[in-house]
Amino acid sequence: MIQNGKNLKLNNINNALPNMSNTISGWFLNITLQVVDRVMDGAEWVEGITKTINTKGVVQPLTEEQLKILPEGTRTWEWLMLHCLPNVDLNTNQFIKYDGVKYKIMSKKDYTKYGYIQYTLLEAYRTNG
Repeated sequence: MIQNGKNLKLNNINNALPNMSNTISGWFLNITLQVVDRVMDGAEWVEGITKTINTKGVVQPLTEEQLKILPEGTRTWEWLMLHCLPNVDLNTNQFIKYDGVKYKIMSKKDYTKYGYIQYTLLEAYRTNG
C-alpha cells in the first residue's frame, strides 16, 4: 500500500529511506586510492605512500552551486566528491592520491546505513617547479 507523506510521523522519516547498498554496488566502478603520510623532517615535509586501498566507488566534480558556497580563494582548485563502499576508512585532513593527483580530505559523511561513505576532496596545494 502506498502511504501519503502527510500520514508519516516526523520521527519515522529515516525509516522510510531505502537501503541502496545493492543498487549502489552495481553503479560503482573499481577505484584505487593511495594514502599519503606526511612527516616533518627538520624544516621540510616528507611524504610517502603508506597504504593502497582498492575499493569500488564513483568520483564526481562539485557542481557550480556547491562551489559557490566554498571560500573564495579555493574555488578554482579541483574539488571532488567521492562516494565509496564503507570498507574505506579515511579521516578529514588526511591526504590521498587518486588518479595520480594528491587530494586533502575536507569532509566525511558516513552513510554506511545506506551502503556508502561520502568524502569531499580538495586538490592539494603544489608549488610550480
